[in-house]
Order: sequence, then C-alpha cells, then structure tokens
Amino acid sequence: MADYFARVELHGARWPDDYAVLHQQLLQHNFTSCVLGTQGNSRLPTGFYHSTNRVDDINVVVNAVRACADATGFKSEVIVIRDTGWSAYLNSKC
Repeated sequence: MADYFARVELHGARWPDDYAVLHQQLLQHNFTSCVLGTQGNSRLPTGFYHSTNRVDDINVVVNAVRACADATGFKSEVIVIRDTGWSAYLNSKC
C-alpha cells in the first residue's frame, strides 16, 4: 500500500465553489485536503489532496483522480505523486 499527494487544477474554476464537486468526488476515493503533520491536522493549499493506504499502482490512482476532475465539467490538469516522505509549512488548521 502507498500514500499519495494529488494536485488538481480546474481551468476557469472559482475557489471554493467550483471545487466542491471535485472535493466530494475525491472524498469517495479517500483523498482529503487535510494532512496530519508535526503541528496536527493542517489544510493543504488549494487543489492539493492526500490519500493514505492506496494501491501501489500509481496509474490506477492518477486515473481515479482524473475521473474526479472530469466529473466537474472543467478542463483540468492532474499530477499524482507517491508519498515517500514530506515536509511543509502549513498555517491553516482543518
């Protein structure tokens, strides 16, 4: 099992209203915009999501995230990164 970060850009979308469908779709795939870090649960920047304990096949994950983005009706770009360790400064709590 692996953990992943996903970044989704919805072209022409307004935050937060136009991202609501994306957020709900990604929740069904266990992606959340919050991450547990050294300072507790923190909100990731706009359009960033995290998921834990997923299949090891990154192509399966990127296709799932892409399908979620497509469900919004906006043109999009998606990047998925396998989480092998991370560090961040995040100042918004979940």
